[in-house]
Amino acid sequence: MKRYSMQRDMILNALRQLDHPSAPEIYERVRMTYPQISLGTVYRNLNVLAEAGEILRLTFQSASDRFDPNTHDHSHVFCTHCGRVLDVEHGLPGDLLSQLDEYVSTTTDVEVSGRELAFYGVCADCRAAAKNQEFPQTAGHSYAKSS
Repeated sequence: MKRYSMQRDMILNALRQLDHPSAPEIYERVRMTYPQISLGTVYRNLNVLAEAGEILRLTFQSASDRFDPNTHDHSHVFCTHCGRVLDVEHGLPGDLLSQLDEYVSTTTDVEVSGRELAFYGVCADCRAAAKNQEFPQTAGHSYAKSS
């Protein structure tokens, strides 16, 4: 990161308050306290932060990029109904991940240096709503973090 930016700080603060938000959701949150910010400024700052490794950019099939301030090794689950993104801490045995890396390396002749795992499914809230014939927000909604 080259220099301190009040706008970047506000964007990071909004990112930490929301759960895997999209750029427009971060923009709406920042606008509450800094109405003159532009969506372009939010995108530029998110790109700078992601390129610097300070945040993660999450790309899912048929959905807007989402952002995560948690940069330690973990995976994500994307609800294909409401768009909610959940963290999956890597409690997986190291040997399982090593076996996966080895399999990929052997079958592709590529030396694996890292991995990103994303899972897709329907979250418990959406399953319960479907059972009761009620439906929560559609894909694209970012849930506020619970305290």
